[in-house]
Formats: sequence, C-alpha cells, structure tokens
Amino acid sequence: MANRFVRKSHFRHVYGQGSKKENTYFDLRLSTNGDGNHIAANDKYIIFATSGGGGPCCVIPYGKSGRIGVGCPKLNVHSSKTSDFAFNPFKGNVVATAAEDCMIGLSVLPENPEEFKGEPISSQLLEGHQKKVDFVTWHPTAMGILGSAAHDGIAKVWDVEEGKEALELDMGAAATCMEWNTDGSMAACALSNKKSLIWDPRTNKAAFNFKTDFSNAKNIFHDNVGYFGVGGSKMGCHEYHLYDLKKLSEPVTEFEVDDSAGMLLTHYDPDTKMLYIGSKGGSQVKYFELTSKGAMHKLSLHGLGKGIKGFFFLPKLMCDWKQCIIAKSMMVFRDYVEPVDFIVPRKSSLFAKDLYPDAYAGIAAMDGASWLGGENKAPILKSMDPKKKDQAVGGGVTVVSKADLIAENKKLKEKIKELEAKVAQLSK
Repeated sequence: MANRFVRKSHFRHVYGQGSKKENTYFDLRLSTNGDGNHIAANDKYIIFATSGGGGPCCVIPYGKSGRIGVGCPKLNVHSSKTSDFAFNPFKGNVVATAAEDCMIGLSVLPENPEEFKGEPISSQLLEGHQKKVDFVTWHPTAMGILGSAAHDGIAKVWDVEEGKEALELDMGAAATCMEWNTDGSMAACALSNKKSLIWDPRTNKAAFNFKTDFSNAKNIFHDNVGYFGVGGSKMGCHEYHLYDLKKLSEPVTEFEVDDSAGMLLTHYDPDTKMLYIGSKGGSQVKYFELTSKGAMHKLSLHGLGKGIKGFFFLPKLMCDWKQCIIAKSMMVFRDYVEPVDFIVPRKSSLFAKDLYPDAYAGIAAMDGASWLGGENKAPILKSMDPKKKDQAVGGGVTVVSKADLIAENKKLKEKIKELEAKVAQLSK
C-alpha cells in the first residue's frame, strides 16, 4: 500500500458553531445598501444601517442580543443612505460612517454603550468627495488616519485629528473594496474596470496597477506570507488568485471557490493564516489555510442554512481561548444577525500557544503626523496568554483628536452648568 502524506496543520478540524436564537440579534430592519459587509462591531458596540429618513444606523451594545425591533437607538448624521462604517481600532467608541451624501461622518459615542440613546457625544462631517462614498477604513497602526473611496474613482486619506483631507489619488474607476496592508505602508483597491491598484498613499501614484479580469473583486494583503489575494466573479463562478508581492505580473495560485453569483465576502486572519470566503446570497462560509509557498489548502466549510447579506469578524482578542475559539464572526441575514464562532476541537484546558500567537493589540504605534511624514511601524501585538495578558510588544501613543476635544468640551460645559445651578440654589 502506498504511503499517504498528511499535511500537518493545527487547523485541519476547525468547525463553525452557530448561536441559539436567544443569542442572535433578530427582528431587525436592515438596509443592505452598497458593497460593504453591512455590519461592524467591537467589544462595545454593533452598528448596521437601517431604514428611515436620512442615513440612520442602529447602534446597540455588543452582546445585548434578542429582539431589537424598530426602537433601537439610531445614529443619524447623514442626509442619504449610509453605505459603510468602521470603528476606530484604537478608540472603540469612535465610528466612521460613509454615505451617499458624499460625506464621511465621525461620531464619538459614550464609553458605556448602555448610555447611547441616539445622540452622539460629538460628531463632525468630512467633506471633499464629489460622489457617494462607498468605503471607509482606518489605518492599522497610525492614530487618526482614515482611508475612503468614492464612486467617482477618487480615494482619499484623511487626517482625522485635524479634521481635513491629507492625500488623494484618482484611481480611474470606482472601487469595490479598500484595504490597508499590515503596517499601513500600502493601500489597495479592487476596481470596477477589473483592475487592482496598490499604492503608498503618500506618493500620490500607483505602485502596481494590474488587470485581474474579475467582476466585483475583493483584495486582501497576505503580506505575512508574502502574497496578495484577489477574488471575484469570473466565467460564472468565484475564483481566488494569489500573487507574489514581489512579482504581480501573474498569479502563482488560482483556486475555484464556488459557482455562486453574489459578491464575494472575504476575511483573512494573519495569526492563523486562514482565509474565510463567503458570498452575498450564499449559504456557506468556506475556509482555507495559506502557506509561504503560495499554496491554498481547503480546510472545511460552515453551512448557514440561508443566504447571507454580509459578514464581519471581530477582533482576535475577543476570542475565548478556554473554548479554543480562533475566530468570532457575525453573519448578516435578511432580518437578523447570528454570531458564529470557529473552533479548534481540543480537550485540554491549558492555554494553547500554538493556536494563539501574539494578536493585534488595538494600540496605535504612532501618531498620524509621523505616518504622513513617511514613517512606517509594525502593529503593536499583545499576548493572549492569561499569564501575559498585560504585556504588549512595541510602544504606543496617545493622541487627543479634534473629536475628543469637542466631546471633552461638551462634558465640561455640562459640568459647569451643573455647578452653577448648585451655587444658585445655595445663594437663595
């Protein structure tokens, strides 16, 4: 009998685990406008677009599951539909929103999610795009740097601390996604003209502009293994291609994902080197493991039963290592959101260091001015080992933004008014 070689992998038996109804968020009035994931979340808040005048978004505390209904607290800072949203990775109560009114909203929410009743502590609008804004994405290492892409093919980078546009690039076509690489030295957009663009926004010119032949493509940097991924629709099915970042002339790996027609949904976990792929309207999420040799190994799939509208993966530090959860996601359906965990089956109750390398800490490595000046820094990482949970690899910065100052000023004015009322009462 011939010997069969079995590839060694810690993640060969990963499985997805859905939630009971009481742990889902149901009776939602979801508005799935645009090409984004239609949901964003962190350990404080969940946000999704909902129906109504202007561009309302329902904002609820993370973990407060159950029936949501029409009475959910709504953030409404736009005059037209909201198309995308992203929480600041360094300040979990700050959210950026993109909308069809050509504006980007920046809203500061209460630190305690239970206190949000619909009115942000402060908000401001960034004006500059001439067409609807499709995507917003925060820089992964620099405080206060935000990327955006609009329907007229213009990408911008904003200095949020100053409340102004810092950089701009004419991409020549509308984007179907926008991503940063690991240290934020490069950005990438897949375009509606079936090209992909990679550039350092500070140079104001494309470093790589190459044809992919994909419709509705999604880009992902797999730079921890030296590759760049492009996935999308081609000849009636979904494919995913890996390109060597040192040679982008042609893909080194081509992989057929499925025969679904909906827009691709993708998430890459650099800690496990796992790529999760679904599609809008599809009822499965498949997951793969990437290697530094450009191989893409299929692991398994999680069946959802119904077609999804989008998905979102939560920060790695939210994963419970005691249950061997390596990824936490939220699947968006027509009128509800279901949390789905991806788990490695293990019986040991000890911390599995082979499953949990140091993870993204959510701490800024530098201020925005340093990045705009040409500096690059690797993300700050944090151990998930409970014995080392307070240890972070790398330095950090604390920057006070314009939005923070507005919020602090509002609090001080309220405190002054309260003290004046007490003084007036004592003077009677």
